[in-house]
Amino acid sequence: MFSQALEYVERFVAQRNSSCAAALIGSTEAMWGPYAFGSLSFFPDAESAPPDTIFDLASLTKVVGTTTIALKLMEEGELSLAHTIGDFVPWAPPEKKQITIQQLLSHTSGLPAEAPLYESPLFGTEEGVLRAALSLPLHNAPGTAVEYSCIGFIILGKILERVAGIPLDALFRRLVAEPLELEDTTYRVPRCKLHRTAYTEWDPLGKRFLRGVVHDENARALNGISGNAGLFSTASELGRFCQMLLCGGAYRGKQVLRPETVALLQTDYTGSKEEPRTLGWLLPSPRRCSGGKLLSAHAIGHTGFTGTSIWIDFDRGLFAVLLTNRVHPVRANLAILRLRPRFYNAVWQAYDEGA
Repeated sequence: MFSQALEYVERFVAQRNSSCAAALIGSTEAMWGPYAFGSLSFFPDAESAPPDTIFDLASLTKVVGTTTIALKLMEEGELSLAHTIGDFVPWAPPEKKQITIQQLLSHTSGLPAEAPLYESPLFGTEEGVLRAALSLPLHNAPGTAVEYSCIGFIILGKILERVAGIPLDALFRRLVAEPLELEDTTYRVPRCKLHRTAYTEWDPLGKRFLRGVVHDENARALNGISGNAGLFSTASELGRFCQMLLCGGAYRGKQVLRPETVALLQTDYTGSKEEPRTLGWLLPSPRRCSGGKLLSAHAIGHTGFTGTSIWIDFDRGLFAVLLTNRVHPVRANLAILRLRPRFYNAVWQAYDEGA
């Protein structure tokens, strides 16, 4: 059914835009795939990519990990959208104290998109991470504009740790991985699984190609555990996560998220016509959308810098996962920007024609 979408991915890899890729399509009851393409690296005699290839998810961490953890803590009464940075970081600069959890999640905090925080001497401790991030000047008044912010999610990750009293990776295991029975979705990759992990970019400082070590420099400086990046996973386990959302938060008889919590993800918290966003996730937009032009009105998605993406279409009851290592060997290739909408459009069209 999805042969055209898969041909686009196969061609992308054949043209050496990434060494490997994996694709998975699913509904509330079925999954097609995962389909694997290419090899784990461009090195001579590289191993073929297996269906359970582990990829660096990059910013998919923001939605699969950080956002889901925040939603769970909201359900437990430990957190609310109205809570502010100042509620958890009393010493925060005055102009940042009133930034809300809702604004951090919807990228309307006014914080800058990114900064080399790892270069700060403060960045070695939890308190130092917050001081380095909160010392950055705002780009906009909170709540007035959408600016996708890795900085905001680094701060949010540290706030979630303060709320729960345990590290972010332990929070993810308890609230997300264990209920969904995820074994390959982790911060950092155990040595025993490196043999099926895709390589990413050359690290000039470590003089090595990264494999099982997070690509994002700020997350790497935090030992691979951060609110903005750090998770690794496979197409099939991400499919399980997407299927849970399509099923109103349920997985194998367990309620991982409440239906009313999942329903929040169809709310636009920005009011932006150009870049509408809900809590953590992107919504379909009239401008160039990574999920294509054929998305229904009720859909959510996200991308990752390393070449990863997810889109979930609630009206169709369908999702698609596309994972690549497009930053191997370097990050300069932008062909992924053309592949994503072609792939997702082909998925939605094939499903509509076959339904």
